[in-house]
Amino acid sequence: MLILGLVGSPAGGKSSAAEFLASLGAEWINADLIARDCLGRPDVVSALTARFGDGILNSDGTIDRAAMADLVFGNDQAKRDNLAFLESVLHPLTRQEIQRRIVQAADRGRAVALLDVPLLFESGWDRSCDQIWCVDATRENRLDRCKTRGWDAAELDRREANQMPIETKCRLSNLVMRNDATLDALHQNLRLRWRDLVRMNPAAGAPADAPSRPPERHCSSDRGTIS
Repeated sequence: MLILGLVGSPAGGKSSAAEFLASLGAEWINADLIARDCLGRPDVVSALTARFGDGILNSDGTIDRAAMADLVFGNDQAKRDNLAFLESVLHPLTRQEIQRRIVQAADRGRAVALLDVPLLFESGWDRSCDQIWCVDATRENRLDRCKTRGWDAAELDRREANQMPIETKCRLSNLVMRNDATLDALHQNLRLRWRDLVRMNPAAGAPADAPSRPPERHCSSDRGTIS
């Protein structure tokens, strides 16, 4: 089974790309959703309230994710420390579940497992990937998309500050796909790249000792693919 990592800039279209790749047959392993499920665990709630107090709770006793975001996203040291603590609680649980789902996908005979992990490089998941694709868009387009999420420019900047620079993600990826046109254009590009990927991996993936991530790198835009 081939493991495909997916990264991108906030509001760049990564989730839209992941959803479409899943419709083509990839086993979508969404780290954000897994982490969200982990936030509901009683032991996680207990650890977080011990650190941050009951102000992070909704009226039903669940974690208020917006309140948590206010505590962990930003450039000051206190927020960086808060983020490090949150990650120390969530990351081991999330990693364990991701690993379980990769094994489950292989057992089901899936040709491709799609790792949709926001901090893929930072958390070391890139070492498990055979290829990594990056989805990016101009800041102007990303700001427009932020409006549907209720984010302003400051919120976008705050979230970007807690991730590897997009320029570095692009440099480390096998394929960089621009998402500055329509959703249909993105889907068309993804479909073409998916066909190439499946042709390279017609069965259930490369041998375990095959080199990870070939050296070729391409840039794909809504006008086609540029080598």
